[in-house]
Amino acid sequence: MKVIKKINNNVVICLDHNNRELVAFGRGIGFPAAPYELDDLSKIDRTYYGVNSSYMGLVNEIPEEVFEVAAKIVDMAVNYIDCELSSNLVFTLADHINFAIERNQRNMNLRNPFLYDIRYFYEKEIDIGNLAVKMIRRYLKVSLPEEEAGNIALHFINAEALSEKENEFNVSDTIVEEVTYLIEKELNIRIKREDFNYSRFVSHLQYLMKRKDAVSSISSDNIKLYMEMKEEFPVIYQCVLKIRDYMAGKLDWELSEEELLYLILHVNRLYAREDCNR
Repeated sequence: MKVIKKINNNVVICLDHNNRELVAFGRGIGFPAAPYELDDLSKIDRTYYGVNSSYMGLVNEIPEEVFEVAAKIVDMAVNYIDCELSSNLVFTLADHINFAIERNQRNMNLRNPFLYDIRYFYEKEIDIGNLAVKMIRRYLKVSLPEEEAGNIALHFINAEALSEKENEFNVSDTIVEEVTYLIEKELNIRIKREDFNYSRFVSHLQYLMKRKDAVSSISSDNIKLYMEMKEEFPVIYQCVLKIRDYMAGKLDWELSEEELLYLILHVNRLYAREDCNR
């Protein structure tokens, strides 16, 4: 196997014997200067084909132990769901778990309004979510709230690449692009569409769209957080109000305070990234 690019000391991009590109994980395989031939394949712990190149930056952002737990969860799920899963799942799931842990540490736990529906319609996926929360507690010593089982289940629902459910959580390109342009205009930034941070934001926007017909009220804990975030990030808050007005005019959808809080969190996360050129 030929190593063609180093991501870090333990992750590289390779070409297999059929010249197919893959991402390989293994302790120390990134130390030698690339390109080089990796003859001892026992040094490779995991390989992933067809990974979106924009996700590569996550490898250096997320702790190795979080990636390892995400991989264990996907391994468990593969034996549980009789369906092909997206090759990007380990990366997006690791990103979700890492952010969930960060939110949990700040007591920023958002309710999942679809938890009941997921339990009813996606029994296998919610089982995976429940097992994933237990695995996170076991391996990372972090106790996430019950709602995270539903959030993790959504990742698997979205990742079932060969099922009819694949597009169920997608939002139209037009709405994504118009919201993105609105953010760029209001915050005076340029967002690189090809980068993972933008892909991550789009996935959160898709999830928000899925909430459209949910009847939800903001919890008492989230009311306090919402007020704090408004005060701490006034520029982001004003931008989110513009998105609220856009959604009302475009989709006849009045965003709740819970949904505005969700947007403040994720617009601010996008804005804070270095690849947003101001």
